[in-house]
Amino acid sequence: MAQDFESMLREVLGDSWNKLTQFQSDQVKKLTTRFSELTHEALKDELTRLNGEIAELRTRVAQLEAERAEKAAESVLPSA
Repeated sequence: MAQDFESMLREVLGDSWNKLTQFQSDQVKKLTTRFSELTHEALKDELTRLNGEIAELRTRVAQLEAERAEKAAESVLPSA
């Protein structure tokens, strides 16, 4: 049934049918490209945010390790 409708449209529209399908194809390509660009930007922003969080966590881990080492050193030293 869809093929019958398509055939009828081809007969009625003639060359316009080819222009219409080309237009549709171009629009789909534009949308796909734009979606890809938006996705790329969103992922890039998210990666930047995650890298910032990783840097903060590394700093915090280094601080905690320094505190732990300091407490360990204090526990080994004889108290006066």
